[in-house]
Amino acid sequence: MLDPDFNAMTSSAFRTDPYSVLARMRRANPVAHLSPGLIESWHILRYDDVRDVLLDTETFSSDRSLVGGGKLADANLGFLFNNLISATGHKHRRLRMIGNRVFMPKFIESFRPLVQSLVDERMNLALRGDEFDLVEDFAAEITVAMVCEILGLPRADKVQIRRWSAVLGENSGASTWLPQQDPALVEKGRQTGIALTDYFRDTLKERRIYPREGDLISAFLSVEVEGEKLSEDEVLSMAMLLLLAGNESTTNLISNFVRILATLPNIDAAVRGNHKLIPSAIEETLRMRNSIRNVDRVATRDIEMRDVTIPKGGLVVVWLSSANRDPEIFEDPDSFIAGRKPNRHMGFGQGIHLCLGAPLARMEAQIVAQAIVSRTQAVELSGAAKLGNNANFDSITRQMAQFRTV
Repeated sequence: MLDPDFNAMTSSAFRTDPYSVLARMRRANPVAHLSPGLIESWHILRYDDVRDVLLDTETFSSDRSLVGGGKLADANLGFLFNNLISATGHKHRRLRMIGNRVFMPKFIESFRPLVQSLVDERMNLALRGDEFDLVEDFAAEITVAMVCEILGLPRADKVQIRRWSAVLGENSGASTWLPQQDPALVEKGRQTGIALTDYFRDTLKERRIYPREGDLISAFLSVEVEGEKLSEDEVLSMAMLLLLAGNESTTNLISNFVRILATLPNIDAAVRGNHKLIPSAIEETLRMRNSIRNVDRVATRDIEMRDVTIPKGGLVVVWLSSANRDPEIFEDPDSFIAGRKPNRHMGFGQGIHLCLGAPLARMEAQIVAQAIVSRTQAVELSGAAKLGNNANFDSITRQMAQFRTV
């Protein structure tokens, strides 16, 4: 029998404690066939199966236009995903090569002083002694400002950018989980997507006339691999991908790490006592509390997994969060082990769609962690966190906190 609490958008039990629900599902139905929403879906929960699906790009396509036979493209804001997330075959190879050419380690490292400056600015404000919202006053302020700098966008636009990204996350996965679409929510998402697209089109026009050194939009406009450049639509979509993913995922990573320090005294003491644990503690945060809990694929042929037949065209929901706590792979998977090695988590995905911005996210989180353990004696949380409505993401929308120095 399928777990009645296994619904990322309607179950309050799942929203409150998804990991126990995922554990029950992983044991009882490692490949689960569900139809709570507009389309049927097949959910993959064990580590080995998740890895196999993500690595087999011929059988499991990332092309979002295929979801629901293409009929749900507007509801799923398909026009925003003409990028690495959705691309397949030669197109993906070309985009990835261009992305790799831009995201060279030297390019990422060049932003370290800026990240440090942004973190120091937020820490100085937080250390005044007043309570602050860990999400909007701290983590998001760092990550959105960073995304603006990398893309060459005015910092004055970060409030609007944060609003856009919040709206676009609201409806993610709705066709999987909800029996009917909320027309108002779909339209709100569509209008937000259009506004975001228009914003970036204006930015591209300005950047073509006045190119700059050191920002990603200028780099994407100019870089060439094997005689090919990105089209304008591809530049737009790549820029929007980095804005949305870089904002939300890194904000969640920082918020989740700080909450772990505040709620697990043994981990807090261990990291404060040995700063060399910071990189592995960030990796463990990615394993236990990865920002994006699942990703979608579409079966390109009939295939059987664990005695369950997934038909051609079937929506396959791959649960990274379940794979990251699979006891067949991770010893004591529900415990945070700051120095866990090896740690083969899938917090940034797997295979050819491994997150392009992962090194930048790691750098930001490590600099934040270093600042906190160096400049504070304790992190205190006030009241309960306000959870996001969409449990496809490990995110909170509000959590009051204080940094203690004495």
